[in-house]
Amino acid sequence: MKNSITKSLFPTLAAVALAASPAIAQHQHSDGDQQHQGNQGKQKSEDSMDMHGHHMKDGMPHFMKEGEHAAAVEAALTAYAAAAAESSVEGMAAYVLQTDDFTIIEGSHPNWGWADYRDNHLVPEFESEDLTIKSYGYDDFRISATPMIAYATFKVSIAATVRGEDVERERMGTAILVRTPDGWRIRHLHTS
Repeated sequence: MKNSITKSLFPTLAAVALAASPAIAQHQHSDGDQQHQGNQGKQKSEDSMDMHGHHMKDGMPHFMKEGEHAAAVEAALTAYAAAAAESSVEGMAAYVLQTDDFTIIEGSHPNWGWADYRDNHLVPEFESEDLTIKSYGYDDFRISATPMIAYATFKVSIAATVRGEDVERERMGTAILVRTPDGWRIRHLHTS
């Protein structure tokens, strides 16, 4: 069942992401060999290319685990976490979709849209005298990326003082990012 859901969901998700911005469909592969735009240009075979010229493997978008897109995704997530460590809402905003399309779930608490998260979670938390963040960071990344969409899992490490008590926690996170004209932006984030 899981495999059939995955095979039906990811091609649709990738097709929507690719159709949303055909200008980004042009890219250089990490091997430097092949460049294409849309369905034009060099193609290895009709079976391996689809959805505006992007690589397919077994009928699904081919997510690369290394290369320029994965590195850029890791850099965006690392910068987002660094901004959170500094309690910088402005810094965090630079790495998310600042629209209602942004979603976040921390533990079991959801926020729907950037304004909801910013105004009802971040600002009150960062302004609270009950919380002082000592460190916050992401590492141990597992990233899969196409030129338009990526997902990542990672370890979340936090040290803080909460109501006078020092706490340290390690959690896990999952993020979905989309590539915009301004770079990679977080569309969904879940940490627990």
